[in-house]
Order: sequence, then C-alpha cells, then structure tokens
Amino acid sequence: MSEAYDVVIIGAGHNGLVCAAYLLKAGYRVLLLEKREIPGGAATTEETLPETAPGFKFNRCAIDHEFIHLGPVVQELELEKFGLEYLFCEQVVFCPHPDGKYFYGHRSLDKTVAEIERFSPRDAKKYREFTEYWQKAIGAMIPMFNAPPKSIIDIAGNYDIAKIKDLFSVIGSPSKTLDFVRNMLTSAEDIMNEWFDEEFLKAPLARLASELGAPPSQKQLGIGAIMMAMRHDPGMARPKGGTGALVDALVKLVRSLGGVILTDQSVEKVLIDDGKAVGVRVRGGTEYRATEGVISNIDARRLFLQMLDAGEIAAVDSDLRERLDRRIVNNNETILKIDLALSEPLKFVNHEHRDEYLIGSVLIADSVHQVEQAHHKPAIGEIPDDDPSMYLVVPTMRDPSMAPEGCHTAWIEFSRLTRFADWKALD
Repeated sequence: MSEAYDVVIIGAGHNGLVCAAYLLKAGYRVLLLEKREIPGGAATTEETLPETAPGFKFNRCAIDHEFIHLGPVVQELELEKFGLEYLFCEQVVFCPHPDGKYFYGHRSLDKTVAEIERFSPRDAKKYREFTEYWQKAIGAMIPMFNAPPKSIIDIAGNYDIAKIKDLFSVIGSPSKTLDFVRNMLTSAEDIMNEWFDEEFLKAPLARLASELGAPPSQKQLGIGAIMMAMRHDPGMARPKGGTGALVDALVKLVRSLGGVILTDQSVEKVLIDDGKAVGVRVRGGTEYRATEGVISNIDARRLFLQMLDAGEIAAVDSDLRERLDRRIVNNNETILKIDLALSEPLKFVNHEHRDEYLIGSVLIADSVHQVEQAHHKPAIGEIPDDDPSMYLVVPTMRDPSMAPEGCHTAWIEFSRLTRFADWKALD
C-alpha cells in the first residue's frame, strides 16, 4: 500500500508542525507521521494520572517558553486565531538562599534591580549593566535565528536599524569584538565571578545558564548567560492550558490548511531511490511516498544510523555514518523530572512567603558549587543526592485551569540523575 504527498515529515513534534504549516502555506501537500498516539513530542500537556489524580494536567517536558518569542512564528502563523493564548509571567524567578537573602527576578529590569539592591547595591548596579549587555547581544543574534541556514543574504536582510545598533554595541570595535569572543569561549561561572560578588545572585544565574545542558564551569558555554536576560525581554510565558496548547493550535492550523497528521505511525525506514529520499515505511509495512522530499523531526543519529542502510549513506557521503556513529550530537544529559499533584501551593516560610514567588521558576541553587555538582557528578558516575539543586515550577499559580479548583501542580527538574528518597523540606 502506498500513498503520495509532496513532503513527508517524520515526527509531529512542535518543530515538525511548524515546518508543516509553512510548507502548507507555500502550497505543498504534507503528511506528518507521529510514533505516539498524540502529536506534540516533548511539547504535550496531558492528564498523566487520570485514576489517582484526575483533572491534574502536566507538561510532559517543555514548560517555560522564551526562545519562541525571539522569532516571528506565533505572529506569522497567526496561532492566536487557533486558540493559542500566551500568559506572560511578571515574576520570573525566585531563588531562596540559606542565609535569608533571595533573588527575586521580575520581567521588569527596574524591579529586579531594586530587589537585588536590598542586599547588594554594587551587584544591583552591575546586574543592570550585565542585562543590558546580553540583551544587545540577543538583538544582534536574532537575525541569524530567523533566517535559513547559511543564507548570508537573508541574515543581512533581517537587520534593521535597531539590530544594527545592537550589533555594533557588542562588536563595533576591535576591543568589543575580542571581549565578545572571550565571553563566548569562557564559562558561565567565570562570567558570573567577573560581574558579581554575591552568591545569592551568582548561583541562580549559573543554574539558568546550565539549562543549556552543561555545568557552569564548562568552557565555551558563556552564552548561557543570556538565559536570565531573555526573561526580561522578550519575557517568559506559558500557553494557557499548558505547553500542549501550542501544539493544539499548530495541529488545528495544519489541518485547516489540508495537512494530514497520522499517529501511532513508527517510521522504520526512509526509502531511497537514486540517491534521493522518496518516502518512508512504517511498522506494519505501509509506505508513504514523497514527491519532493522527506523531512526529519528526530535526531540525526536515529535518522541516519537506524532508518537508512549504510550503503545508501555512503553513496552520498562516505564519512557521514562514521562521523555520526562516533559523535555525540547532543549533550546526552539525563533529566529527572517529577510531577506532583498538590492540595495546596508550596510555601517558603523562612523567606517572608508570598504566593507571587511561585509565579515564575523557583530555583534551588544555594551556590555555584552546588549547581556544578548537580551537573558534574553524574558525568563521573556519582549521584548528587545531598541537598541537590533543582528547578521547580508551580504552573497553576499562573494558570489555574491546569488543576481542579483550589489545587495545584508542581513540576520539578533535576539536572541529570538525582536520587530523591531523602528530601528535606524545601525551605
């Protein structure tokens, strides 16, 4: 059995859905094949405990949305017409420190600076300079994000006057250029120590930088310093109803444009004819043909090492299979994530608790060293189970629709693998 489309996309995660939407708007016939019973990949929201916790909705993976707001996808695809509503967080980070201090970050830079000033006027001043520097760096990089890969003309065309000013403010002279290169080649830990004195500020910034998947001491990942700057501008938001609401809007858009999404379809092989991908075969033997090409929404290793024969790859690039077989194409970081159904919200009783602390992300990061151990120890076969660093969100404080009335959910992420049998109270 064979069905033909212009393009077949392997995987119906949010990236595959966005790709399909643009192709459909350009007039192509598109089929998406999803292995799971629902589309969305790592961007779903599901009632994962229907028997023990009915009515509690949990994000399977993605939760805090920042990078999507650096590009035009939401606006260009008019996703609000398909039910997408982003809820921006005015309070974006709370990190209690054991000595009674805390970092309380707001979307407003002025409010955040005022909070830091309560404990360190010097660091408050430096934080404003630090944030403004990285926001200019983001402004300079955005045109690269929003252009086709390797397209110098498209990248140049994306620069307007404001972004050109940002670019020159970051690399407008030899000294600025060298300083920017140095920042890119150094580590988040080094950058934090260069700018700030106080651990209550350095630790949460290092924890956010480590969201890129490496400990804060990792060289060449200084770019992680942008993570907090993005929470000021463009800001941190969550779709109303959970991350899955983004997927729901994309699915509605794709189907409205005539796209086809088939679930429970595990692709086993990409079909090659005369060096060109012409379709796929799924488990069970069904083949789906593509007249223009096949697009993968899964990682390169699975695609080229499991779904293509060695000879087919060698015919195009004799070194590709060996390069992929030997190369780690992602950081291979194992994340432990725990979902909790709560009868009441968490409280930080030793830090003058306010429910607003729970609007954004709660970071348990007592020191840069603690964050380092949380990321480094598993890499050498140890489990950092003594007072681990964590990233915690109570999404129902901003979006009550995700739990029964009066109840809440909590989303806890540990970098790499952490044992949690002997937790102490959060505060």
